[in-house]
Amino acid sequence: MSVGLSGCISETENQGENGDTADNDQYTPPENGNDGFIDDFLNVEVIETGSSYSKVETPPSSGWFTSGQDADILLNWFDFDNSGGPLRLYHPMGISNDGQHLLLADTCNNRVLIWNSLPTGNVAPDIVLGQSDFDTNSPGTAQDKLRWPVAVSTVNNKVVVADTSNNRVLIWNSFPTENGQPADIVLGQVDFHTAVETIDEDSIAWPWAVWTDGTKLIVTNTRGRSVLIWNSFPTVNDQQPDLILTNDDFGTPRNIESDGETYLLIGDHNARGTGRGGNLIWNSFPTSNVDYDTYLGGEVLWCSEVIDDDLYGTPGSNVVRIPDFIDLEGDYDILEMEGDGTVEVLPYITFQSGDGSGMTYANDGTTEVSYFSLYNGGRIAGYLGKPEGREPDFVIGSDSNTNPLVEEYYFMDNPSPIRHGNSLIVLCGYTRRIEVWKDIPDESGATPDIVFTVNFELLSGAVYDDKFYVIGRGGFMNGGFLVWNWDDLLNGEEPVVILGDKLGDIDIREGNGITFDETYAYITSNGKLYIWEQPFDWNENPLKEVTFAYDIGKISSNGEKLAAQYIGPTNTIILVDVDSLEDDTPEFVELLSEHSGVHFNLPQGVFIDDNYLFVADTSYDRVLIWNEIPSSGSDQPDVVIGQSSFENGLLPKFTRDGLFMPSGVWFDGSYLWVGELKFSHRVLRYSIG
Repeated sequence: MSVGLSGCISETENQGENGDTADNDQYTPPENGNDGFIDDFLNVEVIETGSSYSKVETPPSSGWFTSGQDADILLNWFDFDNSGGPLRLYHPMGISNDGQHLLLADTCNNRVLIWNSLPTGNVAPDIVLGQSDFDTNSPGTAQDKLRWPVAVSTVNNKVVVADTSNNRVLIWNSFPTENGQPADIVLGQVDFHTAVETIDEDSIAWPWAVWTDGTKLIVTNTRGRSVLIWNSFPTVNDQQPDLILTNDDFGTPRNIESDGETYLLIGDHNARGTGRGGNLIWNSFPTSNVDYDTYLGGEVLWCSEVIDDDLYGTPGSNVVRIPDFIDLEGDYDILEMEGDGTVEVLPYITFQSGDGSGMTYANDGTTEVSYFSLYNGGRIAGYLGKPEGREPDFVIGSDSNTNPLVEEYYFMDNPSPIRHGNSLIVLCGYTRRIEVWKDIPDESGATPDIVFTVNFELLSGAVYDDKFYVIGRGGFMNGGFLVWNWDDLLNGEEPVVILGDKLGDIDIREGNGITFDETYAYITSNGKLYIWEQPFDWNENPLKEVTFAYDIGKISSNGEKLAAQYIGPTNTIILVDVDSLEDDTPEFVELLSEHSGVHFNLPQGVFIDDNYLFVADTSYDRVLIWNEIPSSGSDQPDVVIGQSSFENGLLPKFTRDGLFMPSGVWFDGSYLWVGELKFSHRVLRYSIG
């Protein structure tokens, strides 16, 4: 019988029934000095929210899932097709101004907001594009719709929007004056009625940034690893660029800063394949496919903006200023430049920025103002004048310089659901929170009853023998391992075990997965799988370290098969025979190993019980369900959630029947719970029946 689960998710329904797991009398504090509740070690804090919500009375008990079905409820946001209003900014990204108007890509709300005069306080926008009003946020492919717009640029009454998840760029030839005003020109598809569902190297693939001076137009072709340049402003649909700028050092170009004449900066999240990101600078604007002159490595300069020949940006959580950046030539590391004073770090400006936050500077002769859109901050920070090392002068989208979505509504980034008994737990790595619904919610937007905050990144959780386990990385000890008695968790009480970087002698600073069955306890860290015999004693070294050809990430066990995320060239899911784990070469099956039919694209979350297998196929924006545990790598899934068919590479939907980068999955016999990774962040519930 299955009794454990992990991979940002947790156990199966009837855990601990056989009574042969670790018993409470043996549950002793660790012997390595980290015993008890150490408040200054991991800083576990508890918030009782006083939440009230409709609760499930009788969960469904029969039926099954159907492909493309609707979700019942939505957590971690207000509701389906609900923006929260004009000033609820849902991961805002690109921002632009023309000296009179301010424009913001309110990305997860599938809209662009327009202020008709430059705001210097928390005032509502005047116009919305992509939606008919300020209260809705449904995506679409029509001429007047948007699907996850990332960037916006405006000049000379023209407006250009990177409609990123529609793989297109929209252009308004005259400045919009009405809500939902349709675009005039589309690039990346032949017309407004022919949406590109799949992408290839000749498409505009996931455009992340746009820039225009009214004459030239620049677009980052992010998935196509190129930058597209129009030397004259496009006038017809699907007009082809004059120059396709390519470079072997491009990975996923995502950021543009230029004056259209003397320089071009491209920020690339995966430049040179380092994983750290970098910035490629041409010291004269390219007119042919030539190499760049300067490389600023170490971090992408999000929010890049040139003011009086100085380059501003946010390579991390702080703003930096690089004086006379155009004089640089060669290779540089931003972190080293900070150390030697070449880069000025502006103190006291700490941003919840993230992949795609933006900056724009306006100076119309009377008003001088700088705006920063905070992707992970749910707001715009404003400064009267140039950015300085101080708190913002005003904030848009919040009554204070805090994120209202997190602090007021307890919304999360990268949520991972766990169901046990009559309660729902959701882990959030980014906000470092464990959120607890004591009863199963039966309405969208329900806020949790209890919120625990820790100081490490929560990556996986499991429930076993009425104990709740959490593992992760970062924090004071560069790792974390917490254990609660289940009733203590529901009562908002402290954990009984807090460990940092080790279990026994095993390094868990990169702890990624945890799961249990009646034979073993399993933990993954640094790509390796460690197993302990039951009853699990975290003070002891594991029975065995199990290595595979590639790293192991998220895991889930049903006692017979261990389902594991296999992080290698194929990025797949393997099913390992539990009985073979103590052998020199464990036996396993690699799922969907043939790419001729359905195949994975960076799967992450996995759940297995006695009968079914669920996989969050993250980058294909779907959950795949096998109605029987696969016995071979060619066994195809039976149900797809989040898409209308099994076709690979369909667009994310961000709707009631769609998913956008699902990562955490958990099935409790009645409901499938799905948590979406970055770019959406919802928790969705699907019912059998």
